[in-house]
Amino acid sequence: MHSNKKLMQSTTELELAPGKRKLIEAALRLTAGGRSFATLGLRELAREAGLNPNTFYRHFDTLDELAREAVGWVSRRLRPMLRRERWLAAHDEPHSVPRRACAAFFAFALENREAFLSALAEYHGTSAALREAVRVNLHEVSAEMAEDVVQLNLMPALSRETIEEICTQIVLQLFHLSHEYIGKAAQRDALIDYAERFIVRLFAGAVALAQHDAQGSM
Repeated sequence: MHSNKKLMQSTTELELAPGKRKLIEAALRLTAGGRSFATLGLRELAREAGLNPNTFYRHFDTLDELAREAVGWVSRRLRPMLRRERWLAAHDEPHSVPRRACAAFFAFALENREAFLSALAEYHGTSAALREAVRVNLHEVSAEMAEDVVQLNLMPALSRETIEEICTQIVLQLFHLSHEYIGKAAQRDALIDYAERFIVRLFAGAVALAQHDAQGSM
């Protein structure tokens, strides 16, 4: 059985210094409407956070550094939650893993709407450093998803490489769908249904292709 230590993260690792957290939360509120972190002014940011402008330099050297820390902070909370949900679902009923994982991802996105809307904007934004930061963290989510699929033996017919490729596609799709989930309350159940079908069909198609290739090689 997978060690619980690998699924849990200490509270200390997730905590931030109060001033740092206030600055990050303020920046996320200001950028949730589509603004880039690069457009923020230090006085504006400090005012939103309720802090002295000089406080910024106690925690960060640049706005890019703040943005990277904001993305990482959200990821450090998202990833262990998703892993716990996958393992619990697999223990209860393996067929429920896609739906429960999707529901958990979207619920987290809604709870952290400012962070997700900011990340979505930066994914195609002008800052190469921030684009890379968002992509790196999404890759970490997909890599852990692939690891869980392998360890839980959910797709024994597929190679590790194929599973990793599919998980990358799934995480990107969920990430982009989170914008609709956040903004369209009436469509949330339908979006979970769609995301579940998307995952099931990707894996089913990969299994069918692998079986076809195996028969062709006989």
